[in-house]
Amino acid sequence: MMFEIRNGAVQLGDWVVFEGLNLSVEPGEIVSILGPSGCGKTTLLRASCGLERLKEGQRLLNEEVLENATIVPTITMLFQQPVLYPHLNVAQNIGLGAPKTMSKMAVKQRVNEVLLSIGLADFQRRGTAGLSGGEAQRVAFGRALMQEPTVMLLDEPFASVDVKRRLELSAMTRSHLKERNITTVHVTHDMEEAKTLSDRIVHWHELAVGAQEGVLDGEK
Repeated sequence: MMFEIRNGAVQLGDWVVFEGLNLSVEPGEIVSILGPSGCGKTTLLRASCGLERLKEGQRLLNEEVLENATIVPTITMLFQQPVLYPHLNVAQNIGLGAPKTMSKMAVKQRVNEVLLSIGLADFQRRGTAGLSGGEAQRVAFGRALMQEPTVMLLDEPFASVDVKRRLELSAMTRSHLKERNITTVHVTHDMEEAKTLSDRIVHWHELAVGAQEGVLDGEK
């Protein structure tokens, strides 16, 4: 599905993070937004998925205006640090993403398929505590795939792993996203990661009126 932000603005306290921001992503397209840490990339993704309120502007899915600051089930976000539940094993963490209408048998089968596809076929009963950074992010990505999203937002999800592994994970992620025709917005400060993952690269300062290069406390 096509995803858009039209004339978007976000203000946190007295700080206008961005305003007049326009972003349009075609169905199945992967767009990387390239910008330094602290410029507002994460805030854009949070506003896109409904975790942050737009002060001005709209977000649209296939030309349909979405209610401001509301979570949409078909839009999912992968954070920089994987959010896993330590009391659940790998398979159970991935299974949390399954639609509520899916039967237990179907969930189990789908989880096994996802584990195989992300290179963790033997990790079903593995706890999350001993996972490497790359493995943990694979689990988080697998859970996101279980949600069957139409739009995925990627907040520098491979920043915590080494360069070689980062590019490997980027290539794997691109393959899954293109296979499923998932419209994707990816933010990063790494040009090589952007080249590996995306169809199109947009520089942050090209998106919004007065887009800042400075660092905002707490912003990624």
